[in-house]
Amino acid sequence: MKLRFARWLPALASLAVIVLAGGVLWREVRHVRPGAIMASFATIPAQALVLAGLGTAVAWLALALYEIRMLRYLRPTTGWRRPFVTALIAYPVGHAVGFGAFSGGAIRYRLYTAAGFSAADIGKLILLSVMPYGAGVGLLAGAALLADPATTAAALRLEPHILLVIGIVLLLLQVLYAALVAARVRPLGRLLPSFELPSPRLTAAQYLLGLIEVLGAIATLYVLLPPGAEIGFATFTAVYIAAVLAGALSGVPAGLGVFESVLFLAFPQLPAETLLGTVLAYRLVYELIPFVFGLLLLLAYEAWAPGGGSTGGRIRSTAAPP
Repeated sequence: MKLRFARWLPALASLAVIVLAGGVLWREVRHVRPGAIMASFATIPAQALVLAGLGTAVAWLALALYEIRMLRYLRPTTGWRRPFVTALIAYPVGHAVGFGAFSGGAIRYRLYTAAGFSAADIGKLILLSVMPYGAGVGLLAGAALLADPATTAAALRLEPHILLVIGIVLLLLQVLYAALVAARVRPLGRLLPSFELPSPRLTAAQYLLGLIEVLGAIATLYVLLPPGAEIGFATFTAVYIAAVLAGALSGVPAGLGVFESVLFLAFPQLPAETLLGTVLAYRLVYELIPFVFGLLLLLAYEAWAPGGGSTGGRIRSTAAPP
């Protein structure tokens, strides 16, 4: 009975998040007219949209650089073109579709098997590909919660001491992980002896590029907020991460609806149409445009490089990781 309940627990948690978010969203938007949302969208300054575009470019470029770095961790002789193109396809598509490790992983499997990678190597790449986001989110969330717990608690409708404890735990987890990496510990021991943590150099790249990616995403939405939001960047960082994690827990592609519901709780002073217009601009700049660009790149790859030969050449698979 307990095993059966444990198997259903993730689905029940996702359903609970979706129901709660749906209730908040319906309460806030049931009287909002689509025309009012579009009017709010139209009032966003062009300068803010340009800055949002720069934040988006920085975030996705950081992931492309990480893709190159993680491939060279497994195969030091790897060129830069194939992983660069793969990142600009796999990450945006995985983010938009949801379950990025699987949807983005399928794209990596298609592109890297054509380059001579084995299924085991691609499995390692898929695992490594999700690490920068976790590292960046964990470090930023911990720091943001400790920076101003009182203001953040008011925005998230929680008690300050709860956020303080969460922030300390998150930072301690980062320290513990770094210590395990430095000591070259095999955390799964005999259970899975082939599994090992990344090297210290790759871990440093994960944290650096993960921080840049998450900060780029946060800045993309932050610069689009209307003046009435009146929120500092540190507090907004915690709010944004809470919204993203709630969306991820729900399992809904791109956290659609769940992400917005958390923002409604954090910004009760903003009219619903104003906040929805802002989020619409964010989703257009940070999600839809990169998603369409990624699909076009994938179509170009399938049209002109069906054998995988023209995006960087076959990758030699005999070298060992550094």
